[in-house]
Amino acid sequence: MPAAGLDRDAVVGAALDIAAEGGFAAMSMRVLAERLSVTPMAIYRYVANREALNRFVADEAGKLIQPRLDPDAVWHRNAREWARAQRSGLRRFPGLAAWLTANGPAGEQAYRLLDDLAGSMLKAGFDDETAARTCSMIMSWVFSRVSVEDAADARASQAIPSRARAFVSGLAAIDGDRYPAASRIGDRFFTLSMDTVFESGLDALLTGCAAGANGSLELPGNRSSTADER
Repeated sequence: MPAAGLDRDAVVGAALDIAAEGGFAAMSMRVLAERLSVTPMAIYRYVANREALNRFVADEAGKLIQPRLDPDAVWHRNAREWARAQRSGLRRFPGLAAWLTANGPAGEQAYRLLDDLAGSMLKAGFDDETAARTCSMIMSWVFSRVSVEDAADARASQAIPSRARAFVSGLAAIDGDRYPAASRIGDRFFTLSMDTVFESGLDALLTGCAAGANGSLELPGNRSSTADER
């Protein structure tokens, strides 16, 4: 018989908590069963296998990503808000971005978020092809950066030496005449904050997308520190 009070929502909710605490890879039927004080076989009454669990949890995580979009704002204000909300939401569950990159949409929330992102572009006058390419580039930037950030956090949590610190330390040993540009900016390059890299890349991406759209769209410029763009 099913465990008292146990249903799919309870199973997915507990798995979501595990993913937030230990990362997406920390979920397993055994760990989940221990969290719920049931046997692993009891979990299978509600979730067919680990793959199904991953998809349920990924879709549930998507519900928590709610960009504050303004229907009256310029397209790039909403695109920036979307990217920031998506990054923040994915970072709550380390490893989720990498899993989604490898496995694709997990459920309806993926299509809701795509609809949110594309809506302002179509309203601004992007044709379908340009809107699709722009959405793809923004999503690729967000997911790739989050995956890099998650990996850096994982190394730090395991006390694995930082690649950035190793690179900066190694600058003292290289021939500055042979590698003058690397010597000049290397310490800055590897000590940029995650936020700076993310926002700078987003600035460049949005400006490039606007310039390539149709020549009549407003360029966003550098607004990395601006919360609201009209």
